Amino acid sequence: MKFKLLVLSVLGSITLANAQYTVTDDNGVVLNDGDVIEYGTLAYPDASYDFFVTNDNPTDEIYTRVQLVSAANNSDATFEQLCYGDLCYFDVEMLQFVPPMNASPVAIPVGRTTGMGNHFYNNDPGNSADPVDFVFSFRQYQDADGTVEIGTPLTFTYRYNPSLGVETNNSINLTIQSTVVSDQLVLRVNEPVQMWLYDLQGKLVKRAAFESGNQVVNVSDLSAQIYIAQFENTEGGKMATKILIK
Repeated sequence: MKFKLLVLSVLGSITLANAQYTVTDDNGVVLNDGDVIEYGTLAYPDASYDFFVTNDNPTDEIYTRVQLVSAANNSDATFEQLCYGDLCYFDVEMLQFVPPMNASPVAIPVGRTTGMGNHFYNNDPGNSADPVDFVFSFRQYQDADGTVEIGTPLTFTYRYNPSLGVETNNSINLTIQSTVVSDQLVLRVNEPVQMWLYDLQGKLVKRAAFESGNQVVNVSDLSAQIYIAQFENTEGGKMATKILIK
């Protein structure tokens, strides 16, 4: 279960006017400075905040990183997983940048949006009573090396709130035999489901619709890499997972 708490101040609205990018979730909802994204579960992918960054600069490529700014009520000193760019970073430490400062920032060409696979995911329960807050900032740079920061960071809070509980009525009733495959992706589907398979650049590479029963998807024509499989049932329930094709 995810909730977005709108805690924008007038000042926050003004600072966003200087931003040269827009961050949205997988439903197209814009992430604003000061927003709090809440989850009542630690399960992946239900607790994963998937995001896309769009370059709003009309003439220039932009360069961005994300920084873990602070944390509260967490039992672990690190954040479980932050994927941005072509890699996923695990056990992100306080004040760490993703991508790190010794690597190039994420470059986004004019008018382009980052692809599938970028997300925040926390599995830290804290004391299982109080909300666990991780605060992140999206930061923009003037140069491709990411040495000169410009603009005002977009800062938001990713929160695990155990009091929210877990929403289960929109879950999808299917199982995947293995997420590491070579020629075939084998599914056991117990309800009508649609599937979209994307590469990490956001390109749709396969689409299918299934009825109940055992289903086989031929992936032998796809390159060996990680893909994102998205599923949706007729009630609007969604599920996403990573598939590694060897």
